[in-house]
Parts: sequence; C-alpha cells; structure tokens
Amino acid sequence: MYFSTPDVLIVEDEEFNREIMALRLQSCNYNLRFAVDGQQALDMVEEKKPDIILLDIMLPEVMGLQVLHTLRQSHSMVELPIIMVTAIDEDQRIVRALELGANDYVSKPINFPILIARLQTQLSLKQLSALNNEFLTTASHDLRKPIAVIQDAAATSRLKVATNQALDEDEIIRNFSTIAQSANYMNSIVECILNAQAGGFVQIRLTKIPIQIEPLISETINRHLAYASEKRITLVSKIEQNTPTIEVDRSRIAQVLDNLVDNAVKFCSANDTITISTKVSDDSVSVIVSDTGPGLKDSDFDQLFVKNSELSNKPTNNESHTGLGLSICKQLIDLHEGELDAMNNNDRGTSFWFKLPIFKLKPV
Repeated sequence: MYFSTPDVLIVEDEEFNREIMALRLQSCNYNLRFAVDGQQALDMVEEKKPDIILLDIMLPEVMGLQVLHTLRQSHSMVELPIIMVTAIDEDQRIVRALELGANDYVSKPINFPILIARLQTQLSLKQLSALNNEFLTTASHDLRKPIAVIQDAAATSRLKVATNQALDEDEIIRNFSTIAQSANYMNSIVECILNAQAGGFVQIRLTKIPIQIEPLISETINRHLAYASEKRITLVSKIEQNTPTIEVDRSRIAQVLDNLVDNAVKFCSANDTITISTKVSDDSVSVIVSDTGPGLKDSDFDQLFVKNSELSNKPTNNESHTGLGLSICKQLIDLHEGELDAMNNNDRGTSFWFKLPIFKLKPV
C-alpha cells in the first residue's frame, strides 16, 4: 500500500455536516482534514495535496464547481480524485461537475455506506495507477542491463573480427549463450509491459514452474560480468550442493536477482567483491547477495523498500538510480509468499537476501 492511512480533504461550509462526516467516517482509518470554503480548500491542496477530496458544490464565495475547475488545471482525475457532494435535485450541476472532471458524486442527505464505497473505489484506482506507473518505470529500467550485455558481447566479437584476432570456439559459444539469455530475459520483461498496457492497470500474474536456482544465478552473473569488470569488482558464486527445487515464476525471480546484483555493483567500488550464495533450511531456500561495499546506515533500513526513497549511499560512478527497484522486488517476493530483507555484514558491506518455499509435490 502506498498510503496506509488515506488523507481525505472534506470541503463543507456547514459545521453540523462536518461533525456528522467526522463521526461517520472516523472508523474508516482516514486522516480527515476540513476546509470551510473554496479558497481555503485551494490553499490546503497547495500546501499539502490530499489523496482524495470530498467537495460540496454549494460553497460561499468560491463555488465548488470553480474549485473543481481550478484543481483540474494542475491535477488529473487519477492523481487527485474528487467526489462532489450535491443536493438531490441538482442534476444540471452534477452533469457540469462530471464534465469538468469530477470522479463521482453523492447526494444529500448522504448515504454513508455508499459514500464509503465510492471513496474506497477511487482510492483503489489511484493505488493501481501508482503501481502501474511504478512497475512500467522499473521494467523499462531493467531492460537497459540486458541490452548493454548484448551490445558488449557483439562489440567484443566484432572488434576481434575487424582486427583479425583469433576467436576460439568456447568464446563464440559463450557470447552466443550470453546474447540468447539476455534476449530471453528482455522478452519476458516486454511481455509483462505489454500485458500491463493491455489491461490498463498492472496486475502481476505469476506463472510458477519448478526450477533450480543455480542456472538463474549463473545467468545473472553473466549479465553483470562486463559491468562489474569495468568497475574492477569481483562477482563470486557460492551455491550449496543439492539445492532443492523451488516453484517460482522464473522471469520474476530473475528480475529480483538482477536488481539486487545491479544495485550491489552500482554502490560498490574497485576491489570490492559481490558474492551470491544460497542457504537451505527445512522448508525454504535463501539466496543471499552480499557485498564488501560501504554498508547501510541504521536510518536506511526503514526506507529500503519504500518507492523513491533516498538512502545515505550514492552510486560510486554517478550511475542513474530511480529508487523503485527494491519496492518492486519486495512486491514480487511477497507474491511468491517469500521474504526479502537486508542486513549489514559483521565485517564490511551489506547482504540482501530473499527466501522462497521449497517445492513440494501436492497430494493427488
């Protein structure tokens, strides 16, 4: 949830109506703010934009329709939902309000179960829109890494051919495998983006299959080898033997791994080491991405999985950083009924880890 306690601004000039609304909505876990006229409402929105507005049409001085028209010059229907409160016989004003961009309306005397349902509908649509934008931004960002890997593999091979350098068979196979793996990964992200656009809002659907985690880790390391080598960072794989099978959406877990390793490389410096390891317990497999970088401050841990959060560390080569990746990773791991967390290492650096249930055959 992006707002666990929605901020609701109620614009109502009559004190008795404000008291009734406060009483009837107090059980809904809303943060209620009140404006007594249109100008005060505009001032309050400018000072702090609410999550949703309940706006009376009949207001002193600046009328509700004027407030609505003014707000729609700078705030879209998705960004700032507005529900109008009207008299039961104000059909023409209702039509005009909807034309000006009102999301919905309720009539006086207010039926509060209907009002609460309509508030929840608009808040849910706003949540879905925020998730949609966040997911598409993150997915688009995730496409850059496999594209860079393909470009690097192709450029290296072309340079050797152009300068008549010998290309051994193992190197050719390795380059083709890297390009194929990166292309498959890109295809899975593109499919997810197209599905999101076709559906209007992102509803992440998992296609779970039983897999071994080792090939996924190897592919992730291959995708980041060039980037890590450029920064003189070492990537190491330490996977326990006989790691059990897990049942996951392969492309989604690849996306999580990619983000964790990419972040580690991004925040580490020359001569640092990033180790990807596994740990098996009775009912789960943990994947740990550990680095010898600068580590995190105590204040960072509360913000790790919050979108657009600013942490104390900065990328060591001034790489771009959206602050979205970890929040999407958390959602993907939650969808797999797993856990995602981080901790500072005893000696140096940080470890991010996620835990997934071991695959077990279901009884027929």
